[in-house]
Amino acid sequence: MPPKFSKEMMEKVIFPDRLEYQPRTSPCEAHCPAGNPIQKAHALVKENRVEEALEYLRCRNPFPGITGRVCAHPCEQACNRKEYDDSLSIRALERFSADHADLTRVARPRRREGSGKKMAIIGSGPAGMTCAYYSALLGHDVTVFETAPALGGIPRMAIPDFRLPKDVVDREVGRVLETGVHARTNTAVGRDIGFDEIRREFDACLIAAGTWKERSLDVPGAEFSLPAVWFLRQVALGRRDLIGDKVVIMGGGGVAFDCAFTAKRLGANEVHVMCVEGETNMCASMEDIAQAKAEGVFILNSRMISQVLHDGIKATGIEYFQISSFEFDEKGGLSVKPATSERNTIPSDTVISAVGVLPDLGFLDGKEHFRFTPKGTLEVDPKTLATTVDGVFAAGDIVSGPATVAEAVGSGRRAAIAIDRYLVNGRTTNLGLVRISDEGHVVVEDSASESEPHVVTYEEIMNVDHFEKQERRASERVPPGVSSRSLEEIDRGLREEHAATEAARCFHCGHCTSCGCCVEDCAGLILAMAEDGPRVAYYEECWHCGCCRIACPSGAVLYEFPLNMLV
Repeated sequence: MPPKFSKEMMEKVIFPDRLEYQPRTSPCEAHCPAGNPIQKAHALVKENRVEEALEYLRCRNPFPGITGRVCAHPCEQACNRKEYDDSLSIRALERFSADHADLTRVARPRRREGSGKKMAIIGSGPAGMTCAYYSALLGHDVTVFETAPALGGIPRMAIPDFRLPKDVVDREVGRVLETGVHARTNTAVGRDIGFDEIRREFDACLIAAGTWKERSLDVPGAEFSLPAVWFLRQVALGRRDLIGDKVVIMGGGGVAFDCAFTAKRLGANEVHVMCVEGETNMCASMEDIAQAKAEGVFILNSRMISQVLHDGIKATGIEYFQISSFEFDEKGGLSVKPATSERNTIPSDTVISAVGVLPDLGFLDGKEHFRFTPKGTLEVDPKTLATTVDGVFAAGDIVSGPATVAEAVGSGRRAAIAIDRYLVNGRTTNLGLVRISDEGHVVVEDSASESEPHVVTYEEIMNVDHFEKQERRASERVPPGVSSRSLEEIDRGLREEHAATEAARCFHCGHCTSCGCCVEDCAGLILAMAEDGPRVAYYEECWHCGCCRIACPSGAVLYEFPLNMLV
Protein backbone atom coordinates (compact mmCIF):
# COMPACT_ATOMS: atom_id res chain seq x y z
CA MET A 1 0.00 0.00 0.00
CA PRO A 2 1.51 3.38 -0.98
CA PRO A 3 1.86 6.12 1.62
CA LYS A 4 -0.96 8.59 2.18
CA PHE A 5 0.31 11.93 0.95
CA SER A 6 -2.82 14.00 1.59
CA LYS A 7 -3.63 13.63 5.28
CA GLU A 8 -5.73 16.80 5.33
CA MET A 9 -8.39 15.29 3.05
CA MET A 10 -11.25 13.79 5.00
CA GLU A 11 -12.70 11.75 2.10
CA LYS A 12 -11.37 9.66 -0.75
CA VAL A 13 -10.35 11.76 -3.72
CA ILE A 14 -11.26 9.26 -6.45
CA PHE A 15 -14.02 6.70 -6.21
CA PRO A 16 -14.37 4.00 -8.88
CA ASP A 17 -17.75 5.40 -9.87
CA ARG A 18 -16.17 8.80 -10.44
CA LEU A 19 -13.53 7.45 -12.80
CA GLU A 20 -14.90 7.99 -16.29
CA TYR A 21 -13.71 6.93 -19.71
CA GLN A 22 -13.89 9.63 -22.33
CA PRO A 23 -13.76 8.71 -26.04
CA ARG A 24 -10.67 10.48 -27.38
CA THR A 25 -9.25 10.56 -30.86
CA SER A 26 -6.62 12.25 -32.95
CA PRO A 27 -7.07 15.12 -35.42
CA CYS A 28 -5.99 12.86 -38.29
CA GLU A 29 -8.75 10.32 -37.64
CA ALA A 30 -11.29 13.08 -37.00
CA HIS A 31 -10.47 14.64 -40.37
CA CYS A 32 -10.38 11.40 -42.41
CA PRO A 33 -13.47 11.35 -44.67
CA ALA A 34 -13.09 7.59 -45.18
CA GLY A 35 -12.90 6.93 -41.43
CA ASN A 36 -9.59 5.05 -41.59
CA PRO A 37 -8.21 3.57 -38.32
CA ILE A 38 -5.02 5.54 -38.88
CA GLN A 39 -3.33 5.07 -35.53
CA LYS A 40 -3.89 1.32 -35.40
CA ALA A 41 -2.44 0.97 -38.90
CA HIS A 42 0.62 3.01 -37.91
CA ALA A 43 1.19 0.89 -34.81
CA LEU A 44 1.15 -2.27 -36.93
CA VAL A 45 3.36 -0.92 -39.74
CA LYS A 46 5.84 0.18 -37.07
CA GLU A 47 6.11 -3.50 -36.07
CA ASN A 48 6.29 -4.62 -39.73
CA ARG A 49 2.87 -6.26 -39.39
CA VAL A 50 1.76 -4.89 -42.75
CA GLU A 51 -0.86 -7.57 -43.46
CA GLU A 52 -2.65 -6.78 -40.20
CA ALA A 53 -2.47 -3.06 -40.95
CA LEU A 54 -4.19 -3.70 -44.28
CA GLU A 55 -6.87 -5.78 -42.55
CA TYR A 56 -7.67 -2.89 -40.22
CA LEU A 57 -7.73 -0.36 -43.06
CA ARG A 58 -10.10 -2.53 -45.10
CA CYS A 59 -12.41 -2.78 -42.12
CA ARG A 60 -13.37 0.85 -42.83
CA ASN A 61 -12.19 1.41 -46.41
CA PRO A 62 -12.13 -1.25 -49.16
CA PHE A 63 -9.89 0.91 -51.38
CA PRO A 64 -6.70 1.80 -49.44
CA GLY A 65 -4.59 1.33 -52.57
CA ILE A 66 -6.68 4.00 -54.31
CA THR A 67 -7.10 6.51 -51.49
CA GLY A 68 -3.45 5.92 -50.58
CA ARG A 69 -2.64 7.52 -53.94
CA VAL A 70 -5.31 10.11 -54.73
CA CYS A 71 -6.73 11.24 -51.39
CA ALA A 72 -6.36 14.96 -50.68
CA HIS A 73 -5.01 13.87 -47.24
CA PRO A 74 -6.70 16.40 -44.91
CA CYS A 75 -5.38 14.12 -42.15
CA GLU A 76 -1.85 15.36 -42.79
CA GLN A 77 -2.92 19.00 -42.58
CA ALA A 78 -4.51 18.25 -39.18
CA CYS A 79 -1.64 16.09 -37.84
CA ASN A 80 -0.42 17.28 -34.41
CA ARG A 81 3.11 16.18 -35.25
CA LYS A 82 3.49 19.08 -37.69
CA GLU A 83 3.56 21.45 -34.69
CA TYR A 84 6.60 19.54 -33.38
CA ASP A 85 8.62 18.90 -36.56
CA ASP A 86 6.55 17.77 -39.57
CA SER A 87 3.33 15.89 -40.20
CA LEU A 88 3.35 12.15 -40.83
CA SER A 89 3.19 10.76 -44.37
CA ILE A 90 -0.21 9.25 -43.59
CA ARG A 91 -1.37 8.79 -47.17
CA ALA A 92 1.93 7.16 -48.15
CA LEU A 93 1.70 4.75 -45.19
CA GLU A 94 -1.81 3.78 -46.26
CA ARG A 95 -0.58 3.07 -49.76
CA PHE A 96 2.40 1.15 -48.38
CA SER A 97 0.08 -1.19 -46.49
CA ALA A 98 -2.00 -1.81 -49.62
CA ASP A 99 0.97 -2.33 -51.95
CA HIS A 100 3.40 -4.26 -49.75
CA ALA A 101 1.13 -6.64 -47.84
CA ASP A 102 1.30 -10.30 -48.84
CA LEU A 103 -2.32 -10.71 -49.94
CA THR A 104 -2.18 -14.46 -49.38
CA ARG A 105 -1.71 -13.72 -45.67
CA VAL A 106 -4.39 -11.02 -45.38
CA ALA A 107 -7.49 -12.30 -43.60
CA ARG A 108 -10.70 -11.63 -45.50
CA PRO A 109 -13.90 -10.73 -43.68
CA ARG A 110 -16.47 -13.50 -43.80
CA ARG A 111 -19.86 -12.88 -45.35
CA ARG A 112 -22.71 -12.87 -42.86
CA GLU A 113 -25.47 -15.42 -43.32
CA GLY A 114 -27.71 -14.42 -46.24
CA SER A 115 -30.57 -12.07 -45.41
CA GLY A 116 -32.66 -13.02 -48.43
CA LYS A 117 -32.82 -9.33 -49.35
CA LYS A 118 -31.84 -7.94 -52.75
CA MET A 119 -30.41 -4.50 -53.30
CA ALA A 120 -29.43 -2.56 -56.41
CA ILE A 121 -26.66 0.00 -56.70
CA ILE A 122 -26.63 2.45 -59.60
CA GLY A 123 -23.03 3.45 -60.27
CA SER A 124 -19.75 1.66 -59.63
CA GLY A 125 -17.63 4.53 -58.36
CA PRO A 126 -16.09 4.65 -54.87
CA ALA A 127 -19.42 5.32 -53.12
CA GLY A 128 -21.32 2.61 -54.98
CA MET A 129 -18.63 -0.06 -54.70
CA THR A 130 -17.97 0.71 -51.03
CA CYS A 131 -21.66 0.25 -50.31
CA ALA A 132 -21.65 -2.94 -52.40
CA TYR A 133 -18.68 -4.33 -50.44
CA TYR A 134 -20.18 -3.86 -46.98
CA SER A 135 -23.71 -4.73 -48.05
CA ALA A 136 -22.53 -8.05 -49.48
CA LEU A 137 -20.54 -8.84 -46.33
CA LEU A 138 -23.63 -8.00 -44.28
CA GLY A 139 -25.44 -10.79 -46.11
CA HIS A 140 -27.42 -9.02 -48.82
CA ASP A 141 -27.63 -9.97 -52.51
CA VAL A 142 -26.09 -6.97 -54.31
CA THR A 143 -26.22 -6.06 -58.01
CA VAL A 144 -24.30 -3.05 -59.39
CA PHE A 145 -25.47 -1.34 -62.59
CA GLU A 146 -22.77 0.53 -64.52
CA THR A 147 -23.07 2.42 -67.80
CA ALA A 148 -19.37 2.09 -68.68
CA PRO A 149 -17.71 -1.10 -69.95
CA ALA A 150 -15.68 -1.46 -66.73
CA LEU A 151 -16.25 -0.90 -63.02
CA GLY A 152 -14.60 1.85 -61.00
CA GLY A 153 -16.24 5.16 -61.85
CA ILE A 154 -13.97 8.21 -61.63
CA PRO A 155 -10.89 6.22 -60.50
CA ARG A 156 -11.26 4.02 -63.57
CA MET A 157 -12.33 6.53 -66.19
CA ALA A 158 -11.14 9.97 -65.16
CA ILE A 159 -8.02 9.69 -62.98
CA PRO A 160 -4.98 9.31 -65.25
CA ASP A 161 -2.64 6.33 -65.07
CA PHE A 162 0.31 8.46 -63.96
CA ARG A 163 -1.67 9.25 -60.81
CA LEU A 164 -3.57 5.97 -60.37
CA PRO A 165 -2.52 2.90 -62.41
CA LYS A 166 -5.43 0.82 -63.67
CA ASP A 167 -3.98 -2.40 -62.27
CA VAL A 168 -4.46 -0.91 -58.80
CA VAL A 169 -8.11 -0.19 -59.61
CA ASP A 170 -8.45 -3.77 -60.91
CA ARG A 171 -7.01 -5.13 -57.67
CA GLU A 172 -9.20 -3.05 -55.37
CA VAL A 173 -12.44 -3.51 -57.33
CA GLY A 174 -11.66 -7.21 -57.64
CA ARG A 175 -11.71 -7.57 -53.86
CA VAL A 176 -15.24 -6.16 -53.84
CA LEU A 177 -16.41 -8.66 -56.46
CA GLU A 178 -14.91 -11.50 -54.41
CA THR A 179 -17.56 -10.86 -51.76
CA GLY A 180 -20.23 -12.07 -54.20
CA VAL A 181 -21.31 -8.74 -55.69
CA HIS A 182 -22.96 -9.06 -59.11
CA ALA A 183 -22.05 -6.47 -61.76
CA ARG A 184 -23.88 -5.48 -64.93
CA THR A 185 -21.61 -3.26 -67.03
CA ASN A 186 -22.65 -1.53 -70.26
CA THR A 187 -26.06 -1.17 -68.64
CA ALA A 188 -27.44 2.35 -68.47
CA VAL A 189 -30.41 2.84 -66.17
CA GLY A 190 -33.10 4.60 -68.16
CA ARG A 191 -31.85 3.10 -71.43
CA ASP A 192 -31.21 -0.61 -70.87
CA ILE A 193 -33.32 -1.00 -67.74
CA GLY A 194 -35.89 1.31 -66.19
CA PHE A 195 -35.55 2.78 -62.72
CA ASP A 196 -39.07 1.63 -61.85
CA GLU A 197 -38.14 -1.89 -62.94
CA ILE A 198 -35.21 -1.83 -60.53
CA ARG A 199 -37.46 -0.67 -57.71
CA ARG A 200 -39.88 -3.52 -58.37
CA GLU A 201 -37.15 -6.18 -58.54
CA PHE A 202 -35.06 -5.11 -55.53
CA ASP A 203 -35.86 -4.51 -51.86
CA ALA A 204 -33.69 -1.39 -51.70
CA CYS A 205 -31.75 0.79 -54.11
CA LEU A 206 -28.75 3.09 -53.78
CA ILE A 207 -28.22 5.87 -56.31
CA ALA A 208 -24.47 6.50 -56.57
CA ALA A 209 -24.28 7.66 -60.17
CA GLY A 210 -21.80 10.46 -59.54
CA THR A 211 -21.61 13.79 -61.37
CA TRP A 212 -20.67 13.14 -64.98
CA LYS A 213 -22.61 15.94 -66.69
CA GLU A 214 -20.10 18.68 -67.43
CA ARG A 215 -20.69 22.41 -67.21
CA SER A 216 -19.88 24.22 -70.43
CA LEU A 217 -18.13 27.55 -70.83
CA ASP A 218 -20.75 30.25 -71.19
CA VAL A 219 -18.80 32.12 -73.87
CA PRO A 220 -18.92 32.36 -77.67
CA GLY A 221 -17.21 29.42 -79.36
CA ALA A 222 -17.57 27.13 -76.33
CA GLU A 223 -18.72 24.31 -78.61
CA PHE A 224 -15.15 24.08 -79.95
CA SER A 225 -13.73 23.23 -76.51
CA LEU A 226 -13.36 19.71 -75.11
CA PRO A 227 -15.08 18.80 -71.81
CA ALA A 228 -12.36 17.88 -69.31
CA VAL A 229 -13.80 14.66 -67.86
CA TRP A 230 -14.78 13.48 -71.34
CA PHE A 231 -11.20 14.13 -72.48
CA LEU A 232 -9.72 12.16 -69.56
CA ARG A 233 -12.18 9.34 -70.12
CA GLN A 234 -11.27 9.09 -73.81
CA VAL A 235 -7.58 8.93 -72.93
CA ALA A 236 -8.33 6.21 -70.37
CA LEU A 237 -10.07 4.26 -73.13
CA GLY A 238 -6.96 4.49 -75.31
CA ARG A 239 -7.32 7.60 -77.50
CA ARG A 240 -4.14 9.60 -78.11
CA ASP A 241 -5.24 11.92 -80.95
CA LEU A 242 -7.25 14.58 -79.13
CA ILE A 243 -4.76 17.42 -78.65
CA GLY A 244 -2.47 19.62 -80.66
CA ASP A 245 0.84 21.31 -79.88
CA LYS A 246 -0.62 24.18 -77.82
CA VAL A 247 -3.29 23.52 -75.17
CA VAL A 248 -5.27 25.89 -72.95
CA ILE A 249 -7.30 24.56 -70.01
CA MET A 250 -9.90 26.68 -68.23
CA GLY A 251 -10.23 25.69 -64.58
CA GLY A 252 -8.15 25.62 -61.42
CA GLY A 253 -9.02 22.32 -59.75
CA GLY A 254 -7.49 18.88 -59.74
CA VAL A 255 -9.26 17.88 -62.95
CA ALA A 256 -7.77 20.86 -64.80
CA PHE A 257 -4.27 19.89 -63.71
CA ASP A 258 -4.90 16.25 -64.61
CA CYS A 259 -5.74 17.50 -68.10
CA ALA A 260 -2.58 19.62 -68.17
CA PHE A 261 -0.35 16.73 -67.11
CA THR A 262 -2.06 14.43 -69.60
CA ALA A 263 -1.61 16.93 -72.43
CA LYS A 264 2.10 17.16 -71.63
CA ARG A 265 2.42 13.39 -71.74
CA LEU A 266 0.56 13.19 -75.05
CA GLY A 267 3.09 15.50 -76.67
CA ALA A 268 1.86 19.08 -76.18
CA ASN A 269 4.76 21.53 -76.05
CA GLU A 270 2.89 24.48 -74.56
CA VAL A 271 0.20 24.05 -71.90
CA HIS A 272 -1.63 26.87 -70.11
CA VAL A 273 -3.95 26.48 -67.10
CA MET A 274 -6.19 29.51 -66.66
CA CYS A 275 -8.41 30.04 -63.62
CA VAL A 276 -10.43 32.72 -61.87
CA GLU A 277 -8.82 31.99 -58.49
CA GLY A 278 -5.78 33.87 -57.27
CA GLU A 279 -2.47 32.12 -56.71
CA THR A 280 -3.08 31.67 -52.97
CA ASN A 281 -6.63 30.30 -53.12
CA MET A 282 -6.59 27.80 -55.96
CA CYS A 283 -8.67 24.64 -55.65
CA ALA A 284 -5.81 22.41 -56.78
CA SER A 285 -3.40 20.93 -54.26
CA MET A 286 -0.01 22.48 -53.60
CA GLU A 287 1.53 19.24 -54.89
CA ASP A 288 -0.22 19.64 -58.26
CA ILE A 289 0.74 23.29 -58.54
CA ALA A 290 4.39 22.52 -57.77
CA GLN A 291 4.39 19.59 -60.20
CA ALA A 292 2.86 21.77 -62.93
CA LYS A 293 5.49 24.47 -62.52
CA ALA A 294 8.24 21.85 -62.55
CA GLU A 295 6.88 20.38 -65.79
CA GLY A 296 6.69 23.78 -67.48
CA VAL A 297 2.92 24.29 -67.34
CA PHE A 298 1.97 27.99 -67.41
CA ILE A 299 -0.55 28.99 -64.70
CA LEU A 300 -2.56 32.16 -65.31
CA ASN A 301 -4.42 33.29 -62.18
CA SER A 302 -7.32 35.74 -61.91
CA ARG A 303 -8.15 35.32 -65.61
CA MET A 304 -11.34 34.46 -67.45
CA ILE A 305 -11.96 33.34 -71.02
CA SER A 306 -14.18 35.72 -72.97
CA GLN A 307 -14.39 33.58 -76.10
CA VAL A 308 -12.96 30.50 -77.79
CA LEU A 309 -11.46 31.48 -81.13
CA HIS A 310 -12.00 29.03 -84.00
CA ASP A 311 -11.93 28.56 -87.76
CA GLY A 312 -15.33 26.91 -87.94
CA ILE A 313 -13.83 23.43 -87.58
CA LYS A 314 -11.60 23.53 -84.51
CA ALA A 315 -10.30 25.90 -81.86
CA THR A 316 -7.49 28.26 -82.86
CA GLY A 317 -7.04 30.07 -79.54
CA ILE A 318 -8.76 31.96 -76.76
CA GLU A 319 -9.49 35.54 -75.83
CA TYR A 320 -9.31 36.35 -72.11
CA PHE A 321 -9.31 39.20 -69.60
CA GLN A 322 -8.09 39.82 -66.06
CA ILE A 323 -10.61 39.83 -63.21
CA SER A 324 -10.63 41.51 -59.80
CA SER A 325 -13.15 39.23 -58.09
CA PHE A 326 -15.57 36.37 -58.67
CA GLU A 327 -18.38 34.54 -56.90
CA PHE A 328 -20.61 31.51 -57.30
CA ASP A 329 -24.37 31.55 -56.75
CA GLU A 330 -26.31 28.82 -54.92
CA LYS A 331 -26.66 26.85 -58.15
CA GLY A 332 -22.92 26.95 -58.81
CA GLY A 333 -23.14 29.62 -61.51
CA LEU A 334 -20.08 31.87 -61.86
CA SER A 335 -20.04 35.65 -62.09
CA VAL A 336 -16.84 37.69 -62.42
CA LYS A 337 -15.84 41.35 -62.14
CA PRO A 338 -13.35 42.46 -64.82
CA ALA A 339 -10.26 44.30 -63.62
CA THR A 340 -9.81 46.09 -66.98
CA SER A 341 -11.48 46.27 -70.36
CA GLU A 342 -8.32 45.00 -72.04
CA ARG A 343 -8.53 41.70 -73.94
CA ASN A 344 -5.61 39.38 -74.72
CA THR A 345 -5.30 36.25 -76.82
CA ILE A 346 -3.39 32.97 -76.70
CA PRO A 347 -3.06 30.88 -79.88
CA SER A 348 -4.07 27.29 -79.21
CA ASP A 349 -4.84 24.06 -81.08
CA THR A 350 -6.90 22.64 -78.22
CA VAL A 351 -9.10 24.24 -75.56
CA ILE A 352 -10.28 22.12 -72.63
CA SER A 353 -13.08 23.21 -70.31
CA ALA A 354 -12.67 22.06 -66.68
CA VAL A 355 -15.24 24.33 -65.07
CA GLY A 356 -17.24 21.82 -63.06
CA VAL A 357 -19.64 18.92 -63.24
CA LEU A 358 -23.30 18.32 -62.44
CA PRO A 359 -25.45 15.29 -61.60
CA ASP A 360 -27.41 13.79 -64.49
CA LEU A 361 -30.61 12.29 -63.06
CA GLY A 362 -32.55 11.98 -66.29
CA PHE A 363 -32.92 8.24 -65.68
CA LEU A 364 -35.16 8.73 -62.64
CA ASP A 365 -38.79 7.75 -63.19
CA GLY A 366 -41.19 9.61 -60.95
CA LYS A 367 -38.70 12.42 -60.44
CA GLU A 368 -41.45 14.52 -58.88
CA HIS A 369 -41.32 12.30 -55.79
CA PHE A 370 -37.68 13.20 -55.08
CA ARG A 371 -36.36 16.40 -53.59
CA PHE A 372 -33.35 18.24 -55.00
CA THR A 373 -30.95 20.90 -53.75
CA PRO A 374 -30.47 24.19 -55.65
CA LYS A 375 -27.33 22.66 -57.23
CA GLY A 376 -29.35 19.76 -58.62
CA THR A 377 -28.07 17.09 -56.24
CA LEU A 378 -30.41 14.67 -54.48
CA GLU A 379 -31.69 15.75 -51.09
CA VAL A 380 -31.29 13.05 -48.44
CA ASP A 381 -31.60 12.62 -44.70
CA PRO A 382 -28.11 13.68 -43.52
CA LYS A 383 -27.88 10.81 -41.02
CA THR A 384 -29.35 7.92 -43.03
CA LEU A 385 -28.82 9.07 -46.66
CA ALA A 386 -32.44 8.08 -47.36
CA THR A 387 -34.21 10.00 -50.12
CA THR A 388 -37.84 11.03 -49.94
CA VAL A 389 -38.78 7.83 -51.80
CA ASP A 390 -39.15 4.76 -49.58
CA GLY A 391 -36.35 2.23 -50.01
CA VAL A 392 -34.23 4.53 -52.18
CA PHE A 393 -30.97 5.90 -50.79
CA ALA A 394 -28.23 8.03 -52.33
CA ALA A 395 -24.51 8.49 -51.66
CA GLY A 396 -21.38 10.10 -53.04
CA ASP A 397 -21.19 13.05 -55.42
CA ILE A 398 -24.85 12.68 -56.40
CA VAL A 399 -25.57 14.00 -52.87
CA SER A 400 -22.56 16.15 -51.99
CA GLY A 401 -21.63 17.47 -55.40
CA PRO A 402 -18.07 16.95 -56.67
CA ALA A 403 -15.97 15.68 -53.77
CA THR A 404 -12.98 13.45 -53.07
CA VAL A 405 -12.68 9.68 -53.40
CA ALA A 406 -12.25 9.41 -49.62
CA GLU A 407 -15.47 11.33 -49.02
CA ALA A 408 -17.28 8.99 -51.41
CA VAL A 409 -15.91 5.95 -49.54
CA GLY A 410 -17.19 7.29 -46.22
CA SER A 411 -20.55 8.10 -47.77
CA GLY A 412 -20.84 4.63 -49.29
CA ARG A 413 -20.07 2.92 -45.99
CA ARG A 414 -22.70 4.96 -44.15
CA ALA A 415 -25.19 4.07 -46.88
CA ALA A 416 -24.44 0.35 -46.45
CA ILE A 417 -25.14 0.57 -42.72
CA ALA A 418 -28.34 2.56 -43.28
CA ILE A 419 -29.63 0.15 -45.93
CA ASP A 420 -28.78 -2.84 -43.73
CA ARG A 421 -30.80 -1.35 -40.89
CA TYR A 422 -33.64 -0.61 -43.29
CA LEU A 423 -33.68 -4.14 -44.75
CA VAL A 424 -33.28 -5.95 -41.44
CA ASN A 425 -35.17 -3.71 -39.03
CA GLY A 426 -37.30 -1.58 -41.28
CA ARG A 427 -35.67 1.53 -39.82
CA THR A 428 -32.56 3.58 -40.37
CA THR A 429 -31.90 5.19 -37.00
CA ASN A 430 -28.83 4.72 -34.78
CA LEU A 431 -26.49 3.70 -37.58
CA GLY A 432 -23.58 2.56 -35.42
CA LEU A 433 -20.15 1.49 -36.64
CA VAL A 434 -18.78 -1.23 -38.90
CA ARG A 435 -16.32 -3.61 -37.27
CA ILE A 436 -14.96 -7.12 -37.74
CA SER A 437 -16.13 -9.63 -35.10
CA ASP A 438 -13.86 -12.23 -33.49
CA GLU A 439 -15.36 -14.76 -35.90
CA GLY A 440 -14.29 -12.64 -38.87
CA HIS A 441 -17.76 -11.36 -39.80
CA VAL A 442 -18.57 -7.75 -40.62
CA VAL A 443 -21.05 -6.52 -38.04
CA VAL A 444 -22.74 -3.21 -37.31
CA GLU A 445 -22.15 -2.25 -33.71
CA ASP A 446 -24.37 0.31 -32.05
CA SER A 447 -22.55 3.47 -31.04
CA ALA A 448 -21.91 3.60 -27.30
CA SER A 449 -22.53 7.32 -27.28
CA GLU A 450 -24.26 9.84 -29.47
CA SER A 451 -21.54 12.39 -28.66
CA GLU A 452 -18.47 12.80 -30.83
CA PRO A 453 -15.11 11.79 -29.32
CA HIS A 454 -12.88 14.51 -27.95
CA VAL A 455 -10.20 15.49 -30.48
CA VAL A 456 -6.83 15.90 -28.79
CA THR A 457 -4.96 19.11 -29.63
CA TYR A 458 -1.20 19.58 -29.68
CA GLU A 459 -1.40 21.70 -26.52
CA GLU A 460 -2.89 18.75 -24.63
CA ILE A 461 0.18 16.60 -25.33
CA MET A 462 2.37 17.81 -22.49
CA ASN A 463 5.23 15.32 -22.86
CA VAL A 464 6.16 15.73 -26.52
CA ASP A 465 9.81 15.59 -25.49
CA HIS A 466 9.24 11.85 -25.12
CA PHE A 467 9.71 11.78 -28.91
CA GLU A 468 12.90 12.54 -30.78
CA LYS A 469 12.63 15.03 -33.60
CA GLN A 470 12.89 13.15 -36.88
CA GLU A 471 12.87 13.95 -40.55
CA ARG A 472 9.63 13.12 -42.34
CA ARG A 473 9.96 10.23 -44.79
CA ALA A 474 7.92 11.08 -47.88
CA SER A 475 7.07 9.21 -51.06
CA GLU A 476 9.67 9.22 -53.79
CA ARG A 477 8.64 10.93 -57.01
CA VAL A 478 9.84 10.58 -60.58
CA PRO A 479 11.82 13.73 -61.59
CA PRO A 480 9.62 16.17 -63.58
CA GLY A 481 11.87 16.03 -66.63
CA VAL A 482 11.29 12.28 -66.84
CA SER A 483 7.69 12.08 -65.64
CA SER A 484 6.33 14.60 -68.16
CA ARG A 485 7.30 12.29 -71.03
CA SER A 486 5.64 9.15 -69.68
CA LEU A 487 2.22 7.95 -68.52
CA GLU A 488 3.90 5.86 -65.81
CA GLU A 489 3.05 6.61 -62.19
CA ILE A 490 4.70 9.77 -60.84
CA ASP A 491 4.60 8.82 -57.16
CA ARG A 492 6.64 5.72 -56.34
CA GLY A 493 5.54 5.50 -52.72
CA LEU A 494 7.53 4.99 -49.54
CA ARG A 495 10.65 2.89 -49.63
CA GLU A 496 10.24 -0.31 -47.63
CA GLU A 497 13.09 0.55 -45.28
CA HIS A 498 11.47 3.91 -44.43
CA ALA A 499 7.90 2.79 -43.68
CA ALA A 500 8.39 1.48 -40.13
CA THR A 501 10.49 4.52 -39.20
CA GLU A 502 7.85 6.90 -40.50
CA ALA A 503 5.02 5.03 -38.75
CA ALA A 504 6.98 5.22 -35.48
CA ARG A 505 6.76 9.04 -35.61
CA CYS A 506 3.03 8.85 -34.80
CA PHE A 507 2.05 10.51 -31.48
CA HIS A 508 -1.05 8.26 -31.23
CA CYS A 509 -2.95 11.30 -29.98
CA GLY A 510 -5.64 10.42 -27.44
CA HIS A 511 -4.82 6.70 -27.54
CA CYS A 512 -2.97 4.97 -24.70
CA THR A 513 0.06 3.10 -26.04
CA SER A 514 0.91 1.41 -22.70
CA CYS A 515 4.26 3.21 -22.63
CA GLY A 516 4.20 3.31 -18.80
CA CYS A 517 5.17 6.97 -18.45
CA CYS A 518 2.16 7.70 -16.21
CA VAL A 519 2.99 4.77 -13.92
CA GLU A 520 6.63 5.79 -13.63
CA ASP A 521 5.79 9.43 -12.84
CA CYS A 522 2.89 8.83 -10.42
CA ALA A 523 3.93 10.59 -7.20
CA GLY A 524 1.42 8.65 -5.12
CA LEU A 525 2.33 5.26 -6.59
CA ILE A 526 -1.35 4.51 -7.15
CA LEU A 527 -1.03 3.36 -10.77
CA ALA A 528 0.00 -0.08 -11.96
CA MET A 529 0.53 -1.69 -15.35
CA ALA A 530 -1.96 -4.38 -16.31
CA GLU A 531 -1.89 -6.57 -19.41
CA ASP A 532 -4.06 -4.09 -21.32
CA GLY A 533 -2.43 -0.91 -20.05
CA PRO A 534 -2.15 1.28 -16.93
CA ARG A 535 -4.86 1.08 -14.29
CA VAL A 536 -5.68 2.92 -11.04
CA ALA A 537 -4.76 0.37 -8.37
CA TYR A 538 -5.49 2.47 -5.28
CA TYR A 539 -8.37 4.84 -5.87
CA GLU A 540 -8.42 6.26 -2.34
CA GLU A 541 -4.79 7.34 -2.42
CA CYS A 542 -4.87 9.68 -5.45
CA TRP A 543 -3.98 13.22 -4.44
CA HIS A 544 -4.66 14.84 -7.82
CA CYS A 545 -1.13 15.99 -8.49
CA GLY A 546 -1.65 15.57 -12.25
CA CYS A 547 1.73 13.92 -12.83
CA CYS A 548 0.13 11.22 -14.98
CA ARG A 549 -1.48 13.91 -17.12
CA ILE A 550 1.84 15.69 -17.60
CA ALA A 551 3.75 12.47 -18.30
CA CYS A 552 1.44 11.09 -20.99
CA PRO A 553 3.09 11.53 -24.43
CA SER A 554 -0.19 10.86 -26.26
CA GLY A 555 -2.58 13.20 -24.47
CA ALA A 556 -4.62 10.17 -23.41
CA VAL A 557 -5.15 11.36 -19.81
CA LEU A 558 -7.17 14.42 -18.84
CA TYR A 559 -8.07 15.75 -15.42
CA GLU A 560 -11.18 17.77 -14.76
CA PHE A 561 -11.53 19.28 -11.32
CA PRO A 562 -12.97 18.70 -8.86
CA LEU A 563 -12.50 15.00 -8.24
CA ASN A 564 -12.97 13.78 -11.78
CA MET A 565 -10.41 11.98 -13.90
CA LEU A 566 -10.92 11.14 -17.55
CA VAL A 567 -8.70 8.58 -19.24
